[in-house]
Amino acid sequence: MRKTGWKYMLVFIFGMITFAVGYFMLNVFVGFRRPTPLGNVEDFETICFWYDDQGSIQASISPKGCYSTTCTRQVSKTGSAVLDQDSFKISLNASFVLAETSRFPLPCIENCAGGGMVNLNLGELQVGQYEVWFKDEIVGEFNIYSGLPTPRQCIENPRG
Repeated sequence: MRKTGWKYMLVFIFGMITFAVGYFMLNVFVGFRRPTPLGNVEDFETICFWYDDQGSIQASISPKGCYSTTCTRQVSKTGSAVLDQDSFKISLNASFVLAETSRFPLPCIENCAGGGMVNLNLGELQVGQYEVWFKDEIVGEFNIYSGLPTPRQCIENPRG
């Protein structure tokens, strides 16, 4: 009877080890979403405007998509801004080159900040409502208030 007890105990221990290894494999390789395919990203997810401490307007542009900070490497990022204060128009452009990095066998962290941001200094702007263009398409509006502090304003990509 004692030998039979050890056999059951041994089967139970090996079963628990098999369960633990299977659970680990499922979580590492199946349960977590990998970053979207990488390469050259020419579209934006969010454009934000705010005042800095010196009174200049700053703009930040994030790349379209969700890129994990632990599984994405920023190869390069560039951006430009053209201001037309007579017609209250801000034209922005940004390009990101991203590469996927491997953390095998660890999963990627579930966040979307791995693509980075392009930060642009727009300087001092006159009071008014500006049209915001990205490449050749109008994407939203940005307001600079008179006599009131201008809050941080963000524009989400209208194409989703």
